[in-house]
Amino acid sequence: MAAAASLPSASTAWSRPVPPQPEARAPAAAGPATRWAPAGELRGADGERAVVSLCAGSGTPVMAVSAPATCHRPGTSVRYACLTSDTWTARREGATVASGTLPGSQPSPGPGTYGVTATVHVRSAPAGVDPVGGSG
Repeated sequence: MAAAASLPSASTAWSRPVPPQPEARAPAAAGPATRWAPAGELRGADGERAVVSLCAGSGTPVMAVSAPATCHRPGTSVRYACLTSDTWTARREGATVASGTLPGSQPSPGPGTYGVTATVHVRSAPAGVDPVGGSG
């Protein structure tokens, strides 16, 4: 029940468009931002599946990472909650700058562009979606 997921080159220092300002005013600082990327799909033996995303948030004193997922089982009207867990790692220029458990956060390593990877375990509530393997 694990899949590797990655969010390549997730920029944690980005800004929103700012309307033209008079030259005497300083430009507005970028606020907190979260980036999402598809991470992969896990499938079970009976057609059940979990679609996983990887999310990295920054712009605050912490870097937060989560791996939300949606779970489906064919032929049922049950709405499954997908619970994800395991670990994540953020790298900048090849060096590990932060890591932790999913979902979780660590002190922000500062502005820059990061590659974020995670190993994700998925389980459903109620039980019934048992995804294995995956891509991402």
